[in-house]
Amino acid sequence: MATAIIETPQVLEQRENAISESIKNRRVYVIDDDSAVLNVLQFMLQQSGYDVQGYQSSIEFLRQSETLPPGVVVTDQVMSQAEGIEVQRQLANRPHQFRVILMTAFPRTSLAVAAMKAGAVTVLDKPFDRADLLAAVEEGLRQLSDTSDVDQALPPVLPNGETYLSRLSDREREVIQLVYDGATNKSIGIQLKISIKTVEKHRGKGMKKMNVTCLASLIRLMDRELGRG
Repeated sequence: MATAIIETPQVLEQRENAISESIKNRRVYVIDDDSAVLNVLQFMLQQSGYDVQGYQSSIEFLRQSETLPPGVVVTDQVMSQAEGIEVQRQLANRPHQFRVILMTAFPRTSLAVAAMKAGAVTVLDKPFDRADLLAAVEEGLRQLSDTSDVDQALPPVLPNGETYLSRLSDREREVIQLVYDGATNKSIGIQLKISIKTVEKHRGKGMKKMNVTCLASLIRLMDRELGRG
């Protein structure tokens, strides 16, 4: 039987100090097996004041991750070794050490949902704006600095057992559930026999009623509502 590891006050203090130091240093790890893309991303982040360490090998990063200081990980999805989603999954049980941003040139709702469910900060579709990357990195650093409150960015729990899902119409709930399951707007339209514009309308209204503005928050709120968080 596995022995439970109890963190002493000294260990907790050391971990908090390491996180604080990394936040102060604005540490970011970039993983991309395309050297040209890696160099551009490193330069962009360094110019914005981050302490950046780059890796062309996702396996090498994972090997070193046990001893690396805490930081935000920006990783490409499609790589010749471990893909970005696998990097994210292997780091998911260490939220005090790493927060992951996934990049992909082949956007899929199912990939984004899987990444969010595994705790990713966000998924950036290539090509993305510099401002979007920097905003995602800042959010990752914010999450690292306050890992004790994973629901901070979510709307508050409703009183008297009410749920945000109960606020939705039947059609809105169908659409939101399918989004949560990883379906694209097009596939939702086909399944429900409605147009993509109608899907977008129900999706937008549903998210507004649930007080979320992005897919990441929607996925985390659904996890909470369904007792999977």
